[in-house]
Order: sequence, then structure tokens, then C-alpha cells
Amino acid sequence: MISPRRHTRAFTLIELLVVIAIIALLISILLPSLGAARETARTTRCASNQRQLAMASLTHGNDNRGAFSTGPFDNRVERGYGAIDEKGWVADFIKGGYAIPGKLLCPSSPARASNRLGPMRLDGPVYKTFSQEQVDALIDEGYNTNYCQSWYMAYTAMKSIDPRVAFIPENINYVLGPLQEKHLGKAPASMVPLFGDGAVWSLDPNEYVIYQGNRIPGAKTLTDGPAQAVLPGRGRVWGRQSYNRWGPVHGKSSFVGGIIGHDRMIGQIAFADGHVASFMDTIRDGSFGSSNAVMQGITTIKYDELEGKVYGGWLTQAGIDF
Repeated sequence: MISPRRHTRAFTLIELLVVIAIIALLISILLPSLGAARETARTTRCASNQRQLAMASLTHGNDNRGAFSTGPFDNRVERGYGAIDEKGWVADFIKGGYAIPGKLLCPSSPARASNRLGPMRLDGPVYKTFSQEQVDALIDEGYNTNYCQSWYMAYTAMKSIDPRVAFIPENINYVLGPLQEKHLGKAPASMVPLFGDGAVWSLDPNEYVIYQGNRIPGAKTLTDGPAQAVLPGRGRVWGRQSYNRWGPVHGKSSFVGGIIGHDRMIGQIAFADGHVASFMDTIRDGSFGSSNAVMQGITTIKYDELEGKVYGGWLTQAGIDF
């Protein structure tokens, strides 16, 4: 008996094209979701890293008479308090076993290094000279960061609020010294910032680092410190903090041109109580900037995105308390 012949029906060209179109449509729908989920995970990891660094600062204070660090990550004479592999918060954390900053980089940041490791910051009057091979070794050992320390944590306050007496906010001769726990009584610890995502000026020819023969963008490493203000009855003084060295490194929005050269929109800041908060670059200028304003009768600066959430006034005396 002859068995009936089985017929196998093949896909027609049109059916095959329809299947391919459906798959392509599904991929186009899923890819943004997958990208968003990946960026959310990076943002969460960044917050965790900053929280670890904030807790390392607090632990350093417990072990060192309340001092959050020995100052900024800066190798330049009169800017820092010693060579970057010996003094400053990065060296403190590594030598004290609190954290390895170079292993806790923000995963979303366009910068993979601190601008303090670039040739523009390692030149001139410095505590120690580093060859390019030694810079590579420092980065490999974790003496690196893409987070930006607050001026408060590095210097606390000006020795004099008079700009004619103390006229350089980043010179150790004119500042009080690294932040200590006793300085936190005037402002809530939940509003005093320690670290933030360093603003990245990707196309600035001065903001780069050489690592393993490659030229990479460097993140800002220290906020600018106080801007000048006019206080009724006292004239021109050092006033509120400038925070435009913090900026967005997460998410995506409109592209910011000029020296910024990227499209990130969210930045995070860690505070002296250990918590981390997110802020959006609503002005779309690539940083958390400010504008001139009269606040509480004081001619000073008002923050574009951080106002009311990040303290910017004096820590050691009354007068500018917001």
C-alpha cells in the first residue's frame, strides 16, 4: 500500500518579510526599555558608591578627632596639603582602609578620571612630580575619582570674610582647613554636601587626563567655594558657595554644546548625614549653576536647581545662613 504524500508548506516571501518586520518592531520597542533599565542600574550604583564615600568620611572623622579628611585631592602647593598619594581625601581613604575611590567611579560619567591627574594640574609648583608611568600606576592603585568634593569638606570656611584680606578661596593660607564634625552644628547635616558627580566638560582642552596612552575627559574634582556677596552694613564679603563644578552625568536629554559636549541630565550629591539625592539639570547648561539675586536682603547667588535643598551659607558664623 502506498502511503499518502506529505506536503510541507514553506513560508512565502511576504510572510517572511512580515515576521522580520514584527521582530524589528519588537526590538525597537524593547531596546529603549533595556537602555533605561541599564541606566537606572548605573544611577543606583553611583548613589551606592557616593554613599560609601560619605560613610568613609564619617568613619575617618571618628578615627581622626572629627576631621572628615585631610583636605582636597590636589598635588599643587598651596591648593592641597601634600602630595596626592599622601594627603587629601583620596589618600586618606586608601591608606586608612576606608575605601578605594578609584574602584568606586560613577559608571555613567563620561569622565573616567579626575582632572587633578591631568597635565594641566600636575604641572607648576607641586608637592611631588609624577611621570606619566607613575600617573598610570596611581590610577591603577585607586588614586582617582570622577566625583567632586565640596569646598566645605576641603576647606570649611574663609579665615576672613573680607575678600581684601583673604582673596583666594582655594589657597590653604586663606581658609580654615578641612571640615570637622564640630563645624556642622550651624547647618543641618542633611543639607551640608560632601561629594557630588563631577561636572564633565568633555571638549575643554584643559580638562583631560592621559591614561595608558589615551586622552580621556577629566571630571571636576572640587567645587569653586564661596562667591562674593554684598551684606547690608558690611559691604562686599565672601558669600554662598558656587556649585557649578557639579553637574549631570546620568540619563539623556538634549545635547549641550560648547565645552560641555554631552547630553546627560541628572547628577547626584552625597551629604554629611550619609544620604544621597538626585538633581536634574533643568537649565540644560551641563552644570548646577546659579544666578545673581537678592535673598533675605543680601545680594548673593541663587541656585538654579539646588536651592532650598543644598546649604550654601557660612558654616562657622552667623550672617549668611541659607
